Amino acid sequence: MTEQAALPELSVVATIYNAAPMVRELVDRLRAVLGEMGVTHEIILVDDGSKDDSAYVMQMLSEEDNQVKSIILSRNFGQQVAMSAGIQFARGNYVLIMDGDLQNPPEAIPMLYKTVREGFDIVYTASISRNNWIDGATSWLFWRFMSAIMKVDIVKSQLMMRIFNRKVADYFSFYPEKIRTIAGITHDIGMQYKIVDVSNAKRASGKSNYNTVKRINLAIDVLLDLSNNPLNILFYFGFAILCITGVLSLFYLYLYLFENILPGFTSIILSTLFFGSINLISLGLIARYISNIYTEVKNRPLYLVRKAFNVPECQQEGEKKWN
Repeated sequence: MTEQAALPELSVVATIYNAAPMVRELVDRLRAVLGEMGVTHEIILVDDGSKDDSAYVMQMLSEEDNQVKSIILSRNFGQQVAMSAGIQFARGNYVLIMDGDLQNPPEAIPMLYKTVREGFDIVYTASISRNNWIDGATSWLFWRFMSAIMKVDIVKSQLMMRIFNRKVADYFSFYPEKIRTIAGITHDIGMQYKIVDVSNAKRASGKSNYNTVKRINLAIDVLLDLSNNPLNILFYFGFAILCITGVLSLFYLYLYLFENILPGFTSIILSTLFFGSINLISLGLIARYISNIYTEVKNRPLYLVRKAFNVPECQQEGEKKWN
């Protein structure tokens, strides 16, 4: 049998972080769905430095089934990097990526596979439900902000779950940046895509690993990854404030020369606070860009693998070259 013939039709990649109670259920549901589909497949689990027994459970599952590949990273690199590692190890003609906490339903895989085979390069999933109204409201605000203000033409309300063909998976490896987002890279790749609605389930057990701070940081990374418009907006906003300041200066100079007016303590305090806030926000945004540049310049490995199960040595060597 040739190497090409041995390649699976479908690779399913899922990232795992502190999800030991859910890993076996995830694999069982994936096996059931993929078994009914009748396609050759592989399941790739990437542990992103979990602090619980996730890595041990993954090892046991790999020992039970050689179609389950487990990649144990050396530490926590973040979901975006962990998913990139899984994509790099995937060998299938089609690659499907998803969260490992069962919020992305495995039962949607047959529909996604059927859709991508209609001739699309990427099939995105968009959420028709959120865990709570806060998640729904913040998601709606973020995607509207991205499209309406930042002018980024991106798939709105997209979930991590998506499927793409081998060409897109190969193109993905062309992107070497260290500060990365899956949404940013797949958007930049482009190609022909379709969006399907999927009902996002609630986490099977435990709490979500994405708290408010992490969500904000991810949103900022997506924004900076896709657009330089924040810097343009800062320039034009600063120019507008300069014009307004000039007009107000002439107005107050007139009052000082021709009217009997006392200096206003309130106006001084408010203007100081306003411009001080604008300066801090502007400097923070510029600093974030500079920080990202610094991280890229260091050119450290994107990720490091501590252990790998059911992964051929040749693939592990390829991973070293890619890093």
